Amino acid sequence: MVRVLQFLFFLGSLSFLVSCKKDKLKAPQSSFLVINPKLKTSSGQGSNSHLITDIWYYVNGNFKGVFPVGNVMPVVATGNTEITLFAGIKNNGISATRLPYALYNSITINQNIEAGKTYTLNPEFEYNSGAFFYYADDFESTGSFFESAGSCDYLNTSSFDVTKSFGGVGNSIFMAMTDAEPTSIMKQSTPYFLPGSGATVYLELNYKCNQAFNVGVLGSGSVERTAITVNPSDEWNKIYVQLTNVISTQPVYPDYQVIISATKSVPSPEIYIDNVKLIFQ
Repeated sequence: MVRVLQFLFFLGSLSFLVSCKKDKLKAPQSSFLVINPKLKTSSGQGSNSHLITDIWYYVNGNFKGVFPVGNVMPVVATGNTEITLFAGIKNNGISATRLPYALYNSITINQNIEAGKTYTLNPEFEYNSGAFFYYADDFESTGSFFESAGSCDYLNTSSFDVTKSFGGVGNSIFMAMTDAEPTSIMKQSTPYFLPGSGATVYLELNYKCNQAFNVGVLGSGSVERTAITVNPSDEWNKIYVQLTNVISTQPVYPDYQVIISATKSVPSPEIYIDNVKLIFQ
């Protein structure tokens, strides 16, 4: 009888130990984040238009991954949790070159997390204090940082048809092209020193077009270097053009001018440009 009781006690102890091990091996229950980012701008920084496509995030100082905006992001933590968010972009508009935008601040949020819950956050990113704006031109005033350098007078605003203006209001630049005058060029009026040696330099702009156009720089007013060719977009789009490489390539020039150019390639070309920003850090 004693042996039977000892055996039953052994089985009970074993069952208890197995149960404890199973509990320890259970994966902790995740919670989730959904991020809807905005951009907050201050005086001199122009439009709050952005194209933040991804969120890079850390939980309690540990990197957890990259998720497209609006997707559900897992968080394995409970209680007061530190969440740090970085705004991700498509560098030069290319899906394969996604990265955190160096000119936006990261955002750190302390959130009380309960297992199994989903939290929707609406963070407002801002440009960091080291971002220097040469200009943020929305073409609403008579003065512009650009002039026509081609055979066409591109300085026509789309205010005559607000449906073609950015946001449906105000002015946007229309780059005109015809068979007789097939080239249109927007050139920065005043040359600026732009830092080389790999410094972060970006041109941001909104655009809508039915044919491709080029974005680049003129070194010392004569040497053109194309940074990217922008493909057609039926709807208003935003692009972050990294100028670092074309500025840092040898020989380096004492000053540069941004140049946006196009040559007629479709029967009725339409290229609209707005909210052009030249920024470096």
